[in-house]
Amino acid sequence: MAPLLVAIIAISLYTNGENGNFLGSDNLKNILLQVSVLGIIAIGQTLLIAAGQLDLSVATLAALAGVIGATRINDGGSELWAVVLVLLICALFGLLWGILVAGLKIPPFILTLGGTSLFASIALRISKSSPVPARERFEWLGRAKVFGVQTPIWYFLIVVVIAAFVMRYTRFGRHVYATGSNEEASYLTGIPTARTKVLCFVISSTLAGFAGLVAMARISTGDPRNGSQLALQAIAAVVLGGGTLAGGRGSPIGTFIGVVLLAVVQSALTFNNVQTFWNDAVFGLVLIFAVVVTAIGDLRRRRFGARPILASLIRRSESVRVSSEK
Repeated sequence: MAPLLVAIIAISLYTNGENGNFLGSDNLKNILLQVSVLGIIAIGQTLLIAAGQLDLSVATLAALAGVIGATRINDGGSELWAVVLVLLICALFGLLWGILVAGLKIPPFILTLGGTSLFASIALRISKSSPVPARERFEWLGRAKVFGVQTPIWYFLIVVVIAAFVMRYTRFGRHVYATGSNEEASYLTGIPTARTKVLCFVISSTLAGFAGLVAMARISTGDPRNGSQLALQAIAAVVLGGGTLAGGRGSPIGTFIGVVLLAVVQSALTFNNVQTFWNDAVFGLVLIFAVVVTAIGDLRRRRFGARPILASLIRRSESVRVSSEK
């Protein structure tokens, strides 16, 4: 994570030297606000990638969540029940993905790629291919301020803190890393790998639904085409933060820094009056660089044997077995 922090500081100082408003409090809050939705989705993706899984459908699921939430409000429903309904629907989709992946061994890449088209089609059908106005509702979800900071930023930070605690200090977090490191060996040590994967999909889909509601609340509109690149950007943030698509690695704090780096780069390009078509090129280069660096790190780690978490679990299992034999 240190190189990412150095990159963030260097880019920020350079851009601020060109334009003194870059490090102003308003712009810093705006940077976090712009990536709050991406950040919430990326945290869910962090759990999946750490468990050796992947979900490409989170972007269109988020768009579908926004459309359902706005439609529910237009039909006369309450804001609270709209949020509960959306989160429940998204959790059920995550449960379905988890069961299909863990139970039928369907590759998550192919499964969720199909889900991407499915959710996009449903969102377009419900919205009749047009943005659905939310009538200035859900202010507490997307436009209110707490201590001068807009609520989407607080939601992002709260999700990061909770996820970091869970991944570092709970049994579930250890199971996630172990499952991603070596699923077969983890299963043999008594870890419920199938249940762990299902829970990761449920959490990720629920967070994607919540992010979609936040995005809808910010602009008071449920747009079926909103955030089409969020899934790839979320994966990029996870990889930048130290995660690997091979599984077994990744942290919410690292993902947070990866999200911030992407936001700082995009904001710096805008402040330096770089033409917008360069944004995708820079994003692609950053992602390629992150993947290459991660691959090099994986090669080095494989030379030194098993990963620490899995190794400790195996040692613990062996010690328990020896004790029982005595």
